[in-house]
Amino acid sequence: MGLLKTGSKPLWLVLLITFLSLGFIASCTHEDTLDPSNPDVPTLGQLDKQVRVQVAYDANEVAFKFVWKTQKKLYPTGQANVGKNYPMQFHDMLQHNGTRFDRLIAEQRLEEDRITFMIDRQESGIQGYARMGCGVTCHNGMTDHRLLTNAVLDHWHWRGARSGPMGYAEDVAVDNVSRIRDDLGTMPSKFLRSGGDRFREDQGAITGTGHPVLVDGLPRFVFNKGKTLPGGFVIPGFFLPNRSNATMIDAHIDIPQIKDVSKNISLLVVYQDRNFDPIEKVNAIDLGYLAWLATGSLTHLPAHLRDETTADFNVWKNFWASETNISTAPAAVTKLDQVHQEWVASGKKAMVTRSVGFIYNSDQHDISSEREFNAERNEWTVILMRKLATSSTKDANLATLPNGGKFTVSFAMHDSGAGSETHDISLPYELSNLEGADLKAKQVSNISDVDWNTVPALDTYWVKQAVMPKFTNDWLRSGAHPGSGSIESTKCITCHTESNNVIFTQGVLN
Repeated sequence: MGLLKTGSKPLWLVLLITFLSLGFIASCTHEDTLDPSNPDVPTLGQLDKQVRVQVAYDANEVAFKFVWKTQKKLYPTGQANVGKNYPMQFHDMLQHNGTRFDRLIAEQRLEEDRITFMIDRQESGIQGYARMGCGVTCHNGMTDHRLLTNAVLDHWHWRGARSGPMGYAEDVAVDNVSRIRDDLGTMPSKFLRSGGDRFREDQGAITGTGHPVLVDGLPRFVFNKGKTLPGGFVIPGFFLPNRSNATMIDAHIDIPQIKDVSKNISLLVVYQDRNFDPIEKVNAIDLGYLAWLATGSLTHLPAHLRDETTADFNVWKNFWASETNISTAPAAVTKLDQVHQEWVASGKKAMVTRSVGFIYNSDQHDISSEREFNAERNEWTVILMRKLATSSTKDANLATLPNGGKFTVSFAMHDSGAGSETHDISLPYELSNLEGADLKAKQVSNISDVDWNTVPALDTYWVKQAVMPKFTNDWLRSGAHPGSGSIESTKCITCHTESNNVIFTQGVLN
């Protein structure tokens, strides 16, 4: 018995279009159109797709280029950034709440822009991933970020605040338990916490007695005022500066005015392993160190730094003595007074970022990145680069890409908006250097000098946030999904294409 049809379209297709269009059109919040007249990126057609992707490789490395437009911010009525487009390279602002520095309330928080993807080989790869992408991996009902199978999947994660300003992306993985990160708590991250090496530290306030910075609950890390950063930028204050280099006191007013992402003013990098990267990026002062010098007390510090006889404490003490050139109580008091006075002068509204970034030598940091924001087009450009093959068993081995190897990639884009952020994921796509691949990689002489105008581009279809509760392994294989019977043999874009009039644009299937 053949498929029932309505006009020239199968009935199941009409029903799918109607269901998704009516069910989720109210959730459409994105301004997704990539400008087809953009002279810097090859045009593949006048399609309102969300993110443009290109891939190039040389003999040793691979580069992924992403271009996407920022979304209009959707914070509650009355916030100064409603309706504005700007690059979100800030994350979790801290502001004094009358007792201590703490995060903004949930509906007013600011989240970084992010781009991320998972990649796996097609031959002998994870079952289902080539056809369902994130639907068979981390988004099981949007509650668990884990695989549904006993395997490990490579996960590249560029963060606009916590790693982008440092020129890196987080190289992690996903298994059937959680996202895999380095969690040994080694130096230098033990300066910040006793365990859990990551690209960030969730900075909180320090409290105690002996100086107003402790009594008032100031954050442990503030900027190193007066320090010159690469590019000649001089840090103008202990707290976050606005576009005019004055102390930032209202993130919803000040942040939308900052369109230049070339200056690293959004991230407190408190330690840089110089053996791993020789560029100096220690941009912060540890007020915990200064408070210990000034008061002799250790109670405001993490537990592993409260014993002056330990190796951890002495390495930490010696580092900050060298970094700040402060090793006496009077000098520490003078610096603490300056920090407190700047906060008071701001009307006690000065802001600092909750993100404290650091880099250490690990297979979690295999990916380097470049970023640029075009304010006229409200457009991010992010390039991620990694060796084709690494020494890590958690990384996808891309060594076969130059020889026709096929891989599946599925992308996610997080963009600051509506209370925290939007979070959309793409259909899975085939990556190869062969003709017919969804995402055709091009060989170049050197990925550090790519003419991207010659590299094939893919304008990707995306599953919008409101639709994602349906984009799960269970739903895709259920009778509610008309294509469930062909998942293992047919790509999503076989049905969800422009020729079938089922394309993901402007937040809905239409």
